[in-house]
Amino acid sequence: MSDPKATESFDSSDYRRALGGFGTGVALVAVRAPNGAAHGMIINSLTSVSLNPPIMLWCLARTSSVFDIYTQVEAFSLNILRSDDHDVARHYSRRGGDRVIPLDQVCTMETGAPVLAAAVASLDCRTRLRQSMGDHEVIYGDVVAYRGDPGVDALGFFRGKFVTLKSGE
Repeated sequence: MSDPKATESFDSSDYRRALGGFGTGVALVAVRAPNGAAHGMIINSLTSVSLNPPIMLWCLARTSSVFDIYTQVEAFSLNILRSDDHDVARHYSRRGGDRVIPLDQVCTMETGAPVLAAAVASLDCRTRLRQSMGDHEVIYGDVVAYRGDPGVDALGFFRGKFVTLKSGE
């Protein structure tokens, strides 16, 4: 094991590598942009906060070029990607890349936020709270509708690489 790092001496690249040892799912958060287009970006900071009531959270860097779009909406969807969605994950995680989701790839549920039609699971959320924390904005959402396909494998991310998260069914 490497030497423990004091907060003052954090190397952000080294820190990210250490965090890479925690495997995560890969999700696309989708919103309706001010021009009406479906807009998506990849996140891995997705957490279930509460089951009753159902509340989720995700985090967005304040330096993100799309910060204003995602922090001004009252509804969003959280979409867990399928194991073969590598291209989707790469496309919507590029800095400065095109974030518009083609209309034939989205549907809507309760809130009117765009939902990725082919996701393993989708959670339709109303924004509950936005909270500044460090260099990120933490966005909480009340889940008002959801759907899932439990027999489909999901896309994961571990130590800088995509992995398959098996459904077990």
